[in-house]
Amino acid sequence: MNSSKKSIYYFLITFAFSWILWLPFVLAGFGVYEMTDTLEGLLMPAIMIGAFGPMVSAIILTKKYDKELGIKGFFKKNLNFHIKPIYYVLAILVPFAIVIIAHYVTNGFGIDTLPKNLFPEDLNISPIILVVPYFLLMLILGGGQEEFGWRGYAQEPMQNQFGIIKGSLIIGLLWGLWHAPLWFIPGEGHEYYSFLAFVLFTVSFSVIIGIFYNMSGKKMVVPWIIHAASNTAIPIFPVLFLEDVPQPGYWIFVVCNILVAISLGIWFYKKNLKIANLKK
Repeated sequence: MNSSKKSIYYFLITFAFSWILWLPFVLAGFGVYEMTDTLEGLLMPAIMIGAFGPMVSAIILTKKYDKELGIKGFFKKNLNFHIKPIYYVLAILVPFAIVIIAHYVTNGFGIDTLPKNLFPEDLNISPIILVVPYFLLMLILGGGQEEFGWRGYAQEPMQNQFGIIKGSLIIGLLWGLWHAPLWFIPGEGHEYYSFLAFVLFTVSFSVIIGIFYNMSGKKMVVPWIIHAASNTAIPIFPVLFLEDVPQPGYWIFVVCNILVAISLGIWFYKKNLKIANLKK
């Protein structure tokens, strides 16, 4: 199957799997029917299962069209931990640095007063103690698992067809749009901040992830860690409020991601250009 068809099938299945699971709650949000206690109790499981859409799509297509690799081979390829240590460090350091800078710029310049953390107040546990277990949770259930689809399956055909930067931009746009139903589910939490800001984040963050994926020798483990690290950093160094208020901190976070993506993109382009010139 060629790259174009591979990508189209992947995104169609990803969107269909997740959106079908989220649709009952979206319809309740639009007032088509009442959000009953039973439906509300099913909300979080449906959100979490739907978040596996990218991985499920990758598994389905691998099983159907890449029988030589197979599902076992798919996970073996994507769970290759033989990576230079520097990429493990950068995979954690870069997303944490972006979140920390956005947090302290927002507070330090008096733009807003962000909360100390986003963990429940009655938890009575230092966020520092929660970093490792929360990070592991983000790897498995909190967004990191999406990377088995976005970068573990879609990145290669997209960058083969459009190039690394453009392919990553398109993945980022579709990644953001894939989340769209969550903005129409009452009480889910995404509605507290701008959908436009979120899409700008996924587009820029996708470029960052795509470049690091290629720099590391196309090791999916790096995007997996970057995604989970970013989702871990946000509740520890908040860039937003979990309530319906203005969110300037989130916009600053988005701008930080855009600036890093542009800087990294320029550096990566010049690096590849220099290598190409040396080969002539």
